[in-house]
Amino acid sequence: MRIAVLDIGGTAIKSALWDGVSLSEFQEQAALVHSAQALLSDAEAAVRRFGTVDALGVASRGQVSREGIILFDNGPVLNYTGASVKQMLTAALKCPVAVENDANAAALGEGRFGAAKGVPDYLCLTYGTGIGGAIVQNGMIYRGANDSAGEFGAMQLFSQESNGDGLCAAFYENFASASALVNAAMAVDPEIKNGRAVCEHMERPVLRPVIERWVRNVSYGLSTLIHIFNPRCVVLGGGIMENDRLFQKIAACTAGQLMPGFEMAELRQAVLGNRAGLIGAALLAEKLLFD
Repeated sequence: MRIAVLDIGGTAIKSALWDGVSLSEFQEQAALVHSAQALLSDAEAAVRRFGTVDALGVASRGQVSREGIILFDNGPVLNYTGASVKQMLTAALKCPVAVENDANAAALGEGRFGAAKGVPDYLCLTYGTGIGGAIVQNGMIYRGANDSAGEFGAMQLFSQESNGDGLCAAFYENFASASALVNAAMAVDPEIKNGRAVCEHMERPVLRPVIERWVRNVSYGLSTLIHIFNPRCVVLGGGIMENDRLFQKIAACTAGQLMPGFEMAELRQAVLGNRAGLIGAALLAEKLLFD
């Protein structure tokens, strides 16, 4: 079995070959393009380097329909919203193609081979520039009425207005994403320009309030989701969540916000890294061949 897999972002494309057990020939290339057609041409070229394949699995940014159409994407690629990714790649490569949202694909990968292995019902969140999410029930993605369920970053949570006059609503990802943490850290030290730097300097007194506030913000969203879905576990991905000390702070803070009866919800660090979406896409492509 030779299954090609792609992870299509706005500025980069990851590609690999899946044999049913593991990935090989992994490659990440820049996709400095400005149109959907050009981006998908790059994706096609990335697959053709493998020669003949039995199927293709694609993890893509944006909201993705069951038919492999990009329902909405606010990224840099012109006309990616509305692009029929499945149809275009099927016609070009003459093989079965499965297309899924990247966060959903990553959740499936973590469910089969990663942090949620053996757990049929769980949530998965990825903290990066924004916050991606997925809902898994009985090992399958819950898609919602319009194939767009799991946009956890768009939750509106309330916080105190700066002038003290009342409450204001803000998107969860605006104050709980990894980029929100970096921006807050840069406000007190302009030399801290990424999540790695935040983690390296997290014990500095000037950064401690910034980190503690971000941890609380992350936990507000997680406790809200746990109370709504009552999941067995919640998988947290993204490079920032690979830091054990930050993760433990989030786990402890979240546990302190849960009502009695919800303590069984376990937070787990994602383990597949930036290849989770590729593995999830491969699993979906397998289904095309064997179902």
